[in-house]
Amino acid sequence: MSFIPKPHPCQNIITSLTDDLQLQILKRLPLISLLRSRTVSKSSQATVSSPNTSNSTNPSLYIRYYDRTNKTEQYLTAEDETFGLHFLNNIIPFQYASKTAYFRVVGYCQGVVCFSDDLFDSMHMVVLWNPSIRKSLRLLVPDCEQTWLGFGVCPVTHDPKVVRIVYVIAMEDPPLVEVFSLASRAWRKPCNRLRNTIQVTWSQVCFNGAIHWVAYEKRIDTTPRCLIVSFELVHEVFDEMSLPDGLAQQHVSNLSISTRKGQLTVIEYDMEKGKEGCGVWVMKEYGVMGSWEKLYVIQLPGLLRRVVGFRMNGDMILALKNHELVFVDCAGNVKSLGIYGNIRSFFVGSYMESLILTNQLDQ
Repeated sequence: MSFIPKPHPCQNIITSLTDDLQLQILKRLPLISLLRSRTVSKSSQATVSSPNTSNSTNPSLYIRYYDRTNKTEQYLTAEDETFGLHFLNNIIPFQYASKTAYFRVVGYCQGVVCFSDDLFDSMHMVVLWNPSIRKSLRLLVPDCEQTWLGFGVCPVTHDPKVVRIVYVIAMEDPPLVEVFSLASRAWRKPCNRLRNTIQVTWSQVCFNGAIHWVAYEKRIDTTPRCLIVSFELVHEVFDEMSLPDGLAQQHVSNLSISTRKGQLTVIEYDMEKGKEGCGVWVMKEYGVMGSWEKLYVIQLPGLLRRVVGFRMNGDMILALKNHELVFVDCAGNVKSLGIYGNIRSFFVGSYMESLILTNQLDQ
């Protein structure tokens, strides 16, 4: 008589649930448990592998910098409550090395980082990397001068997308725009185009289902005016958002964009020698021009180089001119993090565990 093994009790329980209920249960599991649950049954494997199954139960901060002493890129995570401690215990290995010094961080969204190897050379490779599951994907990008990128993850399909904007020499021609979708694995044109007078910068953030760039409008007879250009990731359309006059009239190099405590945020720099400081503006109600508010100003004469990001409690994380990474608490106290690196290499984002790229083979 042949022996037929009985199915594991957990398998019977899981497979008897509806797909929606399975998905809700799986979303509440730690990432390790999620990956293990793929072996329970074929149906659970398909559910866990779905891009809709993302886990964000362990929010913390993701930090990247270039160690100038050892000439290596460092990637690590830190709990917000113990920020500044235990960094060495949370180093994340990364299998790629830049052909020059270090990668540009194009953007970060839903646990996936987008790198471009173009800081000191022509653009040729983009890497999508999920550090929580150590999965990555490389994209070859056509090498063109005057190329800018954007990165985000569609909030509906959880599909990572890379936006490529190529400016042509003639001002009267609109920029060429293509969108790469991981689901389609192809570049395609979006539904609408940027106006030919709009120039985006590298300062960007993915927020509220759209990529946002600091940009400016080129005008022949008057000074350029700064604005925010957005690219909505569900319907793949561009839009423009006005800035208050105090920001719109700034030189574009004096502005950068971020998020702070769930609000779209613009940093306004004053880098006059001996007066270095920055102001923090937030959009209280997303999409409402009149809701912009200047929260506070930080003055660090002779020290400030740039704002790198924000802690979850709103504390500002800064790069100083001596290549040190610090944060400023709500009382204005500057606290060292004990991290030194190339100023342009510093990146801090809100880290989350995610299953995006689970089914991708490292390339």
